[in-house]
Amino acid sequence: LNMSRCLGDLMGHADAGCSCEPEVSERVLGPKDNVLLLCSDGVWEFITPQEAVDMVGTQSPSEAMKTAEILAKEAWDRWIREEGGAVVDDVTVVLVYLQHPGTGAPSVQ
Repeated sequence: LNMSRCLGDLMGHADAGCSCEPEVSERVLGPKDNVLLLCSDGVWEFITPQEAVDMVGTQSPSEAMKTAEILAKEAWDRWIREEGGAVVDDVTVVLVYLQHPGTGAPSVQ
């Protein structure tokens, strides 16, 4: 998610080490890999990966948008509580259901 900010940002690269070169890794999906969460650092500041998976992992793939909004709102609310309403970082959630939870059947055809 940070990559789009870096395109052409020579000062960001020189001053902060920000790069538009993506870090790529591959993972073979197993039967327990039900969801893919791509979230900005504003989500991860006060929500652990396990908490996020617990929040979204049991929901229906047909409710993906609503579920992503719930996770984003929880992150926002925690920023408000922890920072006293003074600051909230960017909060972005992209949620993809890879398999129906508990069935192993693909959600995306």
